[in-house]
Amino acid sequence: MGKIIILFLLFFNGVYSLISPWVGTTIGYLISILGPQFIWWWNFEGIRPFYLIALPTSIGFVISLFRGKINTEIIKNKIVFFAIVYFIFVFLSYVWGPYVNIVNEWRFFDSYSVLITMVKIFIFFFIGLFCIDDKNKLKIFSLVIICSVLYMTYWANMQYISKNFFMRLRGPTNLMGQGIYKDENTFAMLFVTGIPFFFYLGWYVKKWYFRFGLWLCIPFVWHAIFLTASRGGLLGAVFVSLLSGLRCPKKIIGIILIPAFLFAYAWQGGPILKKRAKTIKNYKEESSARTRLEAWEAGIRMVIAHPVTGVGIGSFGQAFPYFSDKRPRVAHNTFIQIFAESGIVAGFSYILFMAYSICGLFKRRDCFVPNSFCFYLSDATAISLGGFLFCSLFLTLTGFEVQFYLVILANTLGYLAMKKSSEEKKKSNSC
Repeated sequence: MGKIIILFLLFFNGVYSLISPWVGTTIGYLISILGPQFIWWWNFEGIRPFYLIALPTSIGFVISLFRGKINTEIIKNKIVFFAIVYFIFVFLSYVWGPYVNIVNEWRFFDSYSVLITMVKIFIFFFIGLFCIDDKNKLKIFSLVIICSVLYMTYWANMQYISKNFFMRLRGPTNLMGQGIYKDENTFAMLFVTGIPFFFYLGWYVKKWYFRFGLWLCIPFVWHAIFLTASRGGLLGAVFVSLLSGLRCPKKIIGIILIPAFLFAYAWQGGPILKKRAKTIKNYKEESSARTRLEAWEAGIRMVIAHPVTGVGIGSFGQAFPYFSDKRPRVAHNTFIQIFAESGIVAGFSYILFMAYSICGLFKRRDCFVPNSFCFYLSDATAISLGGFLFCSLFLTLTGFEVQFYLVILANTLGYLAMKKSSEEKKKSNSC
């Protein structure tokens, strides 16, 4: 019965996406970020949900493009420019990367498969940039991260109540052990990016019980991070909570946020996380941190040896033995992984791609009416992106779609702010 309902919903979405591709874009990112195929895997056996969403959405986008219903103005900015440069050099790193075709025991990923995945991610990302082009679409699109983190918070806390995990909590997986959040650190990152949305959406809603209901979710999100026992997630939670507090409309509530987090950590942090947290200060003596440093050193040597093309996309593992005598592993740092695999142009393009997204949000927030939806969403998106990049210092998140989803939000907000400013200038000039 569940499979029949899913197929019906996918069929309905496919038909509707041919007319309105922004709907397919929204549902596609919900599938990519929430991962229902891993939560309720028994209902998705034999079904490729993202493919069944992406195909009609892409067709609908092409139809809308030929009919002149796509807004091309929304992509004329530096964010999109650096995203394109980044993708070009990722592709070139596959073509010219010297270690792409080397096969050894440390070939963690197939380079061609990684490239195809990145191509799919970028195509859907660019469709999203075009399709989410007004405030009403933005409101619905912004619910993707809220709904995803809300459900995962419920899921994580239910695992705690039912004691359905051991030591550290990871995200839901199917029978094959596959899942978007099968790594505890990646699972923690999802919650980190969700905290600012609950906080600022709470300021936006008018009813006090909705506001405090949304804010009440935050301690449960913190608890979900504690359950993963991720040190990066812990630091990321502190980072976004601190920034949210500093940019809080009412300073007294912002001041309360950090002591509330510390109280929650002291009460519900758990012995495993607290034990791991003690090693943050003496990171060089801790095995996990030490192996990360070894990987970063090897990655830096790769960049020096191959500054233009890198060693090749998906080739960090098989290239590792040529640059270090330590045991090969992934970089556990998104920036080093990009620089090492795709070269310095790709690396700096990625940094600028993200930097312009965050700076644009902070810069143009005041273009919106104070206390409006876009006003608060600007802060939420900027801090969430900052939290993602903070976690990226400790994790390899190159193909993780939360970042592209957040950039679509940033791009649309930037476009709406510029549009509003230009309209106000026209009015003032006409007067």
